Amino acid sequence: MLLFSTDIDGTVYDNTDSTARFAKFWSTLRDTHGYPKLAYNTGRSVDDTLALIARTELPTPDFIISGVGTSIVHGDGERPLSEFLNTLRDNWDFDIVFDVISAIDGPRPQPPECQNPYKCSWFWEDATSAQLDNLLSALTQRGINAQAIYSSNRDLDLLPIAANKANALLHLAYHLDLPRSEVVVAGDSGNDAAMLSLKGSKAIVVANAEPALIAALQGTSFFHASKTCADGVIEGLQHFANPHPSA
Repeated sequence: MLLFSTDIDGTVYDNTDSTARFAKFWSTLRDTHGYPKLAYNTGRSVDDTLALIARTELPTPDFIISGVGTSIVHGDGERPLSEFLNTLRDNWDFDIVFDVISAIDGPRPQPPECQNPYKCSWFWEDATSAQLDNLLSALTQRGINAQAIYSSNRDLDLLPIAANKANALLHLAYHLDLPRSEVVVAGDSGNDAAMLSLKGSKAIVVANAEPALIAALQGTSFFHASKTCADGVIEGLQHFANPHPSA
């Protein structure tokens, strides 16, 4: 493993004790050359992620992939990978996306701090696949090539087609010149599905994962931890460090 990409909430962060255990375990994995690299891959904003790191024992990452895969910055929150942002601009306009979904009964916009130029986020309880498909069709008619990331049976993120946690991670791996086979990922919710199903990489799904995520991953290969949150992540990392046929 040369790169570990993990969701934060419900994965490496749940309570201070489990997060401290992850931090201690992670410190034992780093070699003198700074590998494996750590990338937080989260729906949080960069500022929110940095604030969480400052008030907890979460290890300082090498990179932060934020906004459900709409931004990549170095671990200090500075120096964005601007070439990734360039891939998000085609056939995308936040204002048009906002106007189209605003015309639908049911969705409610998430707070301003949950939005960014390439992430239009809403609360939409119990949205159906047909409703999401109709929304994407309406956006296509307005010239928007978007994807809908739906999780927790409530949270909807509308993103450019080139975004999401998986595409951002692939861009970061390419930037670091690392093969997928040296990448390990971990998550617990629907917006982690694309990242966890990346072919060639190794995936950890913690025991507290949403049932919808498990359903979305059927037919893919992943390690399903018996423990929750950070303890499940540690279990998964230990598994991949010492794989055995009976696992």
